[in-house]
Amino acid sequence: MTEETLVIGVTMGDPAGIGAEITTALLAERCNDKTIRPVLIGCAAMIEATARRRGLDVKIRRHRTLDRTALNAGGIDVYDPGTFDATVVKTGEVSRDAGEASMLYNRQGAELAMDDKIDGLVTSPVTKASAKMAGYDYPGQAEYFAELAGDVAFSTILIWRDFKAALFTTHTPLIDACRAVTKENLLKKIRYLHEKRFELGAPDLRLAVASLNPHAGEFGTMGCEEMDEIEPAVATARAEGISVDGPFPVNALISPPYNGRDYDLTLALYHDQVVARMNMNETTTLTFGLPFIRTSVGHGSALDIAGKDIADSGALGATYDHTVDLAQARRNARMAAL
Repeated sequence: MTEETLVIGVTMGDPAGIGAEITTALLAERCNDKTIRPVLIGCAAMIEATARRRGLDVKIRRHRTLDRTALNAGGIDVYDPGTFDATVVKTGEVSRDAGEASMLYNRQGAELAMDDKIDGLVTSPVTKASAKMAGYDYPGQAEYFAELAGDVAFSTILIWRDFKAALFTTHTPLIDACRAVTKENLLKKIRYLHEKRFELGAPDLRLAVASLNPHAGEFGTMGCEEMDEIEPAVATARAEGISVDGPFPVNALISPPYNGRDYDLTLALYHDQVVARMNMNETTTLTFGLPFIRTSVGHGSALDIAGKDIADSGALGATYDHTVDLAQARRNARMAAL
């Protein structure tokens, strides 16, 4: 392969769950692509056993170190330095070993990304209870990646097909999310997204802001946050040269068939404002603001069906495709800026 070829890392996720099944199935499908090279970050022995069990006629190539120029089509490349033997993990069970392996793959993926060995990182499901048993007590994987990157600030962006939405608040009680809608907080988020626009591959980022109240407050008859907080924040940002519009009524911005009204990014003010309209089997979570692209699939580790070879890799495939698009867009934006 050449230096221009994109390399996408895919972690195996929880070895007690469906991670090995869905990653092996996906990379067996994508391993012949000559322009995009996937690298599975996990346990080579488990991937090889999974491929045999599923009857996949694909070669497994183990790499103790990773040289992106040495990767070739026609087989599954597995980055496995030999740090942990995941074959000892019991399928379908919460355990310390499962948690340690899951987070190890995350850590290895982040290291590869920060060393420019890969152009994007897709993370497969982790079982939070197992991770906590192994000593990783984080609200989610995103916080761990932010720590690995140097305690950087990050924002969550959800991607569904061509629709991208940044979350103003994430796992926050609704009453607290509403209280957070102030001019100062909104302006800080808008400025952040504008500042990081090259990382999204959108140097001319056009941002739309959703309303908080029904019908965007209807001139104060259904709430005053739009007039008192959101509109002033948008006006200040526009005066600073930021391309942002809003607030838009949610049904005219997020609901089908609008899907963001052709804006590059929608700022949703609370979690379920956008999550409720997305098909989570086709939705990618992007941890935005890291020094590398890190995405995750919408479903969990599915311990209840692990080892039965009935798990579908379709959702992981959608996340992989989104990651390829993000990596290519970021590369194009950086080249254009030179």
